[in-house]
Amino acid sequence: MTRAIYLIFGALAVLAGVAALAMPSLILAENTTPLTSHLVREEAAAFVFIGLMFFWCLRHFAARGPVHFALLLFTVLFAGIHWFDYLGSRRSLVSPLVNTLPALLLALTAPRATDR
Repeated sequence: MTRAIYLIFGALAVLAGVAALAMPSLILAENTTPLTSHLVREEAAAFVFIGLMFFWCLRHFAARGPVHFALLLFTVLFAGIHWFDYLGSRRSLVSPLVNTLPALLLALTAPRATDR
């Protein structure tokens, strides 16, 4: 299950990152300005990197611990941003719930001391 999560999340992150790098308007729709395009591209570059780190975990499964926990921290922070927006009435409940799922899956599949 953990390997499948790495593969799926890695592919989704790289694909979303590349798409947003190429066309920030996919994310921004009608609110595109030079600044928002720049910020979306920066986040997209980070998502490409994050996707590659999921692939690294897949390839180096036995040594994945520190990278897995860094990805878990990222997904918790990312979900937290969406919960903060939801609690501020700036997003629907779907947004934080969808963004909490990766954090939960990474928490469930975290390497344990007994795995070594």
